[in-house]
Amino acid sequence: MVIDHVERREFAEGLAVEAGQLAMSYRQQDDLEVRSKGVLDWVTEADLATERLIRTRINKFFPDDHVLGEEGTDQRAQIEAGHSTWIVDPIDGTTCFVSGLPSWCVSIACVDGQGHPFLGVVHDPTGAETFSALQGHGFTVNGHQTSVPSKGITDGLVGVGHPRNAPDAPTLTFLQRLFAVGGLFYNSGSAALGLAYVAAGRLVGFYESDLRAWDALAGEVLVRESGGWSTSFMRDGSLITSKPMLAANRGSAAALWDLAWDALEGCLSPEQVSGQ
Repeated sequence: MVIDHVERREFAEGLAVEAGQLAMSYRQQDDLEVRSKGVLDWVTEADLATERLIRTRINKFFPDDHVLGEEGTDQRAQIEAGHSTWIVDPIDGTTCFVSGLPSWCVSIACVDGQGHPFLGVVHDPTGAETFSALQGHGFTVNGHQTSVPSKGITDGLVGVGHPRNAPDAPTLTFLQRLFAVGGLFYNSGSAALGLAYVAAGRLVGFYESDLRAWDALAGEVLVRESGGWSTSFMRDGSLITSKPMLAANRGSAAALWDLAWDALEGCLSPEQVSGQ
């Protein structure tokens, strides 16, 4: 049976909202079980239950597809010709979730059998917003077609994430360079939400020196389909290696590249992408 990608998008949007509702129900609990995976790296029973829900729904409606999730026990690359692979983060921004802050989201992406990301959905349960994009069909916020405005690097805030288990130097270098050109930064605590904000024009760009597939892929599709620019997470063909990522609207892309180029080995610059 041939499955239309539009069906996948509609399914993913509904699933992200359902998963967000489940996660929100756990926030009402006073005895939420929290387990440490490292310094400020937590997993809760909400993360686990929400990922189980997402996997169950995908396996039911798309039994031939693969699933890769942050909280799953199998985190191997699962790209296979003829099969799509879903990449999910049930709660991106768990530290914010546990701390009672609103900056967390459900992130769902899908890549094709060649490893190309074509679908991205990020749902913010607290803000009741669903950011959605499908290759060739544009970018929407709560169903409304939206395109990213062109703004300069000092015309807004630059999202900057800092990975827990990576060297500090790339982040500090980027921030020093950003400050030197008069820029300001914002850290939401969720890379997926930060990338969604770039696509929606709320941030002029986003940089993080070390991201995983479930943090990056949905947001990459959102930015690309909104008319913005981003590095390609799948540039090495791997779902399991972590990588730096930079995304921006077209008015800030070149300037932000100049601040981060030496941390983006193997990436195409905005000029190289435009010239293809």
